[in-house]
Amino acid sequence: MPPFAATASTALLAGATLLSAAGSARASEIVSLDFNGYGTGTLSGQLAWIGTGGSWAVSGAVNAPQIAANVIGPGVDAGVSPVGGRGRMVRLCTERFLNGRTKAWLDLANSGKWAAASAGGNDVLESRVQLFIPGGQQLSSAFGMMVSRSVIETSGGFVVHALTGEISLLNGGYAPANRTPTGVTVAFNSWNSFVYRWNVLTGHGELLLNGTSVAEHTTTLAGGVYATNLLAATDATPGALNAFAYFDDFALAAIAPQSDCAADLNADGTRDAADLAVLLGAWGSGKGDVTGDGTTDAQDLAILLGSWGACGA
Repeated sequence: MPPFAATASTALLAGATLLSAAGSARASEIVSLDFNGYGTGTLSGQLAWIGTGGSWAVSGAVNAPQIAANVIGPGVDAGVSPVGGRGRMVRLCTERFLNGRTKAWLDLANSGKWAAASAGGNDVLESRVQLFIPGGQQLSSAFGMMVSRSVIETSGGFVVHALTGEISLLNGGYAPANRTPTGVTVAFNSWNSFVYRWNVLTGHGELLLNGTSVAEHTTTLAGGVYATNLLAATDATPGALNAFAYFDDFALAAIAPQSDCAADLNADGTRDAADLAVLLGAWGSGKGDVTGDGTTDAQDLAILLGSWGACGA
């Protein structure tokens, strides 16, 4: 049982009627994967869900004997273990051609997953991932997530440069010309948590790093979503060189546009028992997350209680 569950039962019951009456759109999970149940080897063809678009697709030409998106476990690559030290993760390898890219994705459009999850006002695609980039790599390249509006159109996303650790936002493509530096860098040789929220209707995007918002932008393209891609971009002629990054804890959700009113979880203009019920009912998941760190916990509770009352009061 999660913390506060026993003591919060009264608040949950009191808020249930209010929640039902509020009826506003909240987070709708599309997929959440830690890759631990996957077989080792290529990610291509492995299932995220049963049905249309439920299997991973991978593209990119890499140097033999590398695999573009390879599912591996601990101990395969020195110094890198999955999140939590056990289970499995995905290793992405760079392309063998200059300005090339490798990517892995799930079809959110033809599967109907995005349409179902976004119904009722959940217009923001929230993409989460844990990303590990080893230091000391020799090939100029970048790794991150790329949001596609259609099969051939890139909307937004972010990448981390494998030589400098600098984070850039993407707009209309993955090439260096489509990247806007944020001025923020990440630490190599450690897992970093990324959340990229993109409003499908307006093109507004926001990037959170380890729970803190670090950059916002508005993309040129908006109006639809096909996929969020795990991405490796090759920025220099590789020759025999390869660069690698590791991905774990990948999740996609459709959420309502963020309110300017902190902790107003049901978007009704006030922080009250209904929001408390949402938060406690989502304890340990990302559905009541206020801080942006991906987990509903005591920090989110503290913000809610500290801002109790009407927004703007």
